[in-house]
Amino acid sequence: MIRASNLSFTYPGAAAPTLDNLSFEIGAGEVYGLLGPSGAGKSTTQRILMGLLGGFSGEASLFGQPVSSLGRALYERIGVSFELPALYLRLTARENLALFAALYERPSRAPLDVLRLVDLDDAADQRVETFSKGMKMRLNLARALQHEPELLFLDEPTTGQD
Repeated sequence: MIRASNLSFTYPGAAAPTLDNLSFEIGAGEVYGLLGPSGAGKSTTQRILMGLLGGFSGEASLFGQPVSSLGRALYERIGVSFELPALYLRLTARENLALFAALYERPSRAPLDVLRLVDLDDAADQRVETFSKGMKMRLNLARALQHEPELLFLDEPTTGQD
């Protein structure tokens, strides 16, 4: 499912590499966590694997193909829950999920069904600006799950969870 081989990356102007020959493999159905202190390269590794960060050396592949060759089709197959929620505050939870679902070619689950998964169905029609941080994080997770991705990336998944 995921393969990183001798993955290295140095941010411009940095004195040392953020990633230095990182290698690992993750099979289908496995849950894998990157643990380490701030600055250890966890988010950098995810950004490379999600096709959001280039300029690395080594190999990064998903689904048996180099990340660089997957293009936009990659985003149909992965779900991403970033550390900071990316939501429209003036829209309701239901409207946010409907909006993001429209970005995918593949079918998405009904907003209320996904909100039930994260225990937000009772807040479906509330504006997100009224949500607590924990509620926003759960909605962020719902957004990542709604199109039933084959692979899910969770960056700092417990931040602000209530």
